[in-house]
Amino acid sequence: MKLPVDGATLASWSRLLGLTDEQTAAALADIEQTLRVGYEHRPDELRDSSFDQLVSDMDADEAALMFLISGLREAGFPEAAYAVEVRGIFATLRSLQQTS
Repeated sequence: MKLPVDGATLASWSRLLGLTDEQTAAALADIEQTLRVGYEHRPDELRDSSFDQLVSDMDADEAALMFLISGLREAGFPEAAYAVEVRGIFATLRSLQQTS
């Protein structure tokens, strides 16, 4: 799986969180597993798209948020990861309300 960011960006995110190479790999594996679950439950309109196509269409901000959440868990901060995840959900809901 290739996130929609370059290797330098990914490396800087890892350094920012203080992740080892193994923790970075685990965070990326967690992200891929999460995305694959979403892919299996994708709406009918996206049935003709491959997993790689949908991941490549992902916004870089979405990838950053997913990496932050998974990276915080890998770094030993599950409470912080949960707080970021909840804030992300509420921000998405607010955004959806504003566009409705």
